[in-house]
Amino acid sequence: MNNKTDIDIDIVIRYLEDPDNEQHKQALNDWIQADTGNLDIFLDMKAMWQGDALPTASPYDIQAQWDQLNAVLDATPATTGTAPQQGRIVPLTRKYWWAAAAAVVAIALTWTWLGPGSYQTFATATQQDSLLLPDGSKVYLNAHTSIRYARRFGQTNRNIRIDKGEAFFDVTRNETVPFIVNAPEVEVQVLGTAFNVKAASSGVKVFVQSGKVSAAYKGTEKKVILTPGVEASLQHNGTNIDTQLHKKSNNILAWKTRCLTFDDTPLAEVATSLADFYGVEISLSNPALSDKKLLATFRNMPLDEVLDIMRKTLQINITHKNNLVEIY
Repeated sequence: MNNKTDIDIDIVIRYLEDPDNEQHKQALNDWIQADTGNLDIFLDMKAMWQGDALPTASPYDIQAQWDQLNAVLDATPATTGTAPQQGRIVPLTRKYWWAAAAAVVAIALTWTWLGPGSYQTFATATQQDSLLLPDGSKVYLNAHTSIRYARRFGQTNRNIRIDKGEAFFDVTRNETVPFIVNAPEVEVQVLGTAFNVKAASSGVKVFVQSGKVSAAYKGTEKKVILTPGVEASLQHNGTNIDTQLHKKSNNILAWKTRCLTFDDTPLAEVATSLADFYGVEISLSNPALSDKKLLATFRNMPLDEVLDIMRKTLQINITHKNNLVEIY
């Protein structure tokens, strides 16, 4: 193999083989800082390197993949190297075992399992996915989203963290153990409800579909109680909580339903929804068009088809090139 997985594995292996090497330390630190999930990978690899058993809480049959790899490696003569500081001979074939294991997991699973001893991390790439939590709650993850929760989730607490991206939570009611979502600088607490959390670079947005949700800045008394249809916006390094009541035809959950609904919606709002849904930049170069209203429903349609319908319905000009859509 000769890909990013190899490079990542090599960084950790070099450090484990020579932990006193300052260059290896710096490379490892830079790699961990680049992605919160990399710390999870390092902790698991370190535990395996030292001979510790990894937890087996993954919902996938990863052990079967390990067994297949071990069968191949057992048939290959092992080469031994110098002993690490623990005083044991460590086969250099560990490096190739981990590289092969990482490749199998990356190819076979939509989810990435990166759990260290105390919690599990799940991440999506370009696809959406869903997860059933131990307490029966369901989580639907948008693309490019990463969450983590304790392996003992549901027993003493129901704390979950969203590091980045967007997730919809359908929470099983349990009045004795509150369901808490931690996002950067923000904490959301519920008993049983359905709500959406979006952790973006500018801040966190919380939208409630049913039930009641408390959204608060961590470490402060500043919080708000949200009811169905209400969305709260909490900015990074901010103190104010802005709330907005949305009508039923809002498109906040369009990423999950795959349906965009516009009910006499101003073109400026349409542009915002389309940009978020399709991951493009939309420029409304003629401000006079902002108040034009669109009445339409698009069910999982390609962007160019949507733009063509808008062009004909509203009698406007639209160009789409690469990642930029211009309306004029």
